[in-house]
Amino acid sequence: MVKRKKQRVAMPASGAGLVRYMDEEGRGIKFKPEQILYAALGLIAIEVLVKLGFV
Repeated sequence: MVKRKKQRVAMPASGAGLVRYMDEEGRGIKFKPEQILYAALGLIAIEVLVKLGFV
C-alpha cells in the first residue's frame, strides 16, 4: 500500500504586508472623539465671539 504524504497548501498572506492601524497601539496622547468635537466647537465659539467684538 502506498503511503500518501500530507500535502500542505501554502495560503497567501492576508493583507500582503499592509498594516491594520486599528490594531496598532502607538505612543503619544490619546484623544476620544468627543474631546476633538468639543475642542472644535469651543474654537468656533471663540472665533464667533471675536468676530462679534465680545472678546
